Amino acid sequence: MQKRSQIIVLWLMTMGGFACHTIMDLLPLFWNQSIAIDNSGTVPQPMLLMMATLSLLLPACGIFCLLPTQPKRWLLWVNTVIASIIGLFNIAHAFMELPSENAAQYIIMPLMIVIGVCLAWKSWQLLRVKTT
Repeated sequence: MQKRSQIIVLWLMTMGGFACHTIMDLLPLFWNQSIAIDNSGTVPQPMLLMMATLSLLLPACGIFCLLPTQPKRWLLWVNTVIASIIGLFNIAHAFMELPSENAAQYIIMPLMIVIGVCLAWKSWQLLRVKTT
């Protein structure tokens, strides 16, 4: 499999991991447990924007950077920087989330770290091959 295709698959796995992470946080609703962080009734818009950016916008931009048949050097740089940010975020987020009352997060969060590190590593490798 081409390195670009591998990176795109890792981007898609990142998006799927964020979706699974959210679903696992919502599952306790089916057992009538409260999952509310705050009962004030106001939704923190900056947090929603941050999560939309991290879980959809940045991965989509990373994929778009790799779609051209011969991506330009600056597109590879953009992809690599975004991949590195996501990799670092996955590590930081896991340390913020764990320990967790939700046992499923012990599967999802370490896997997100592995995916994020592989994504950043493969992106750096592709950048290095294409710029030398």
